Amino acid sequence: MSGLYIHLPFCRRKCLYCGFMSLDVYDEALIGRYFDALLADLAHTGKTAFDTMYIGGGTPSAVPAGLLDKFLESLFRSVSIAGEFTVEANPESLSADFLKAIKTHGTNRLSMGCQSTDDDVLRLLGRLHDRRAVFSAYDLTRKHLPDADINLDLIFDIPQAPPEAARRSMEEICALKPEHISAYSYSFDTGYLSEKGEVTDSMFLEVKYFLGSRGYAKYEISNFSQKGHESGHNINYWELGDFTGIGASAWSLQNHPDKRIHRGKTKDVNIYLAEPSSYDEISVTEQADLVKEAVVFGLRMTEGVDITALSAFYNLRDFELEEKISRLCGEGLLEWKKGKIALTEKGELLGDSVSEFLW
Repeated sequence: MSGLYIHLPFCRRKCLYCGFMSLDVYDEALIGRYFDALLADLAHTGKTAFDTMYIGGGTPSAVPAGLLDKFLESLFRSVSIAGEFTVEANPESLSADFLKAIKTHGTNRLSMGCQSTDDDVLRLLGRLHDRRAVFSAYDLTRKHLPDADINLDLIFDIPQAPPEAARRSMEEICALKPEHISAYSYSFDTGYLSEKGEVTDSMFLEVKYFLGSRGYAKYEISNFSQKGHESGHNINYWELGDFTGIGASAWSLQNHPDKRIHRGKTKDVNIYLAEPSSYDEISVTEQADLVKEAVVFGLRMTEGVDITALSAFYNLRDFELEEKISRLCGEGLLEWKKGKIALTEKGELLGDSVSEFLW
């Protein structure tokens, strides 16, 4: 399986907590030049067929719809997408023109950054939308993309926000009946709202059980879906399938029999515009670490890692994995499921520590 990721870094305003590469800019000339660079970048890869495509940001819905439509028209002259085609959007910038543009070019999945339906929480996060915008944007999407899957993002443990606000947000988001919900723990990486609030673990479990009771099965650490509506593009990431990333800060991964190559683009838009086909960072996972990487990423998936399949290609004893897996099972952090190892509920709460120990 192969995926294409396209990064559009443009936002109306960067959110206070956001750690992704984005720009507070609304310059149509710059956006037009950036789209030209993306097309040159993709042409340089020589790839024309992908299983999935994901346009993220930034805020793709903040880009003028006419420019986005023109870019997608040019893109699909040379590229074909076999399956899932996702575009990100935010409630405050999602418009009928934007939806018409992406529908014209075959978008069948939209991911919306709601984060909360509580106005006080949204102000705390520095979001540009309010709760009414969440519901109106959702209804508008259903109107213009009636056959598309919709994902709604939720942050469930925001510092200084009461747990009741997250509970109400979950209830209201589930009432909309999106096909997919991504529920994230707040990231402290940016330093914003650095004082931790109430215990995250209990809320993590509450989210899992609440969404499960509403028909959303947990298939990855932070992702829940109705049956058959999992994100194929994201699963490809976690299964370490090939993917191509174009745009400033985008990453690509290419598998080889004896190694895995990761390539990253510059985060500087001006440098990217000048040299869109160049890479700022390249790292190689050699054969000795291939199996470890497969296990660590695979454990993000609820169904776990197929150890039997890995054993057919690697001697796990060479990587000290058998002993480590046995120890983690003994500590109640891993469990066996039909030939696969998976995180237990306790292990999910300590997922980073489990990964560090296995590596």
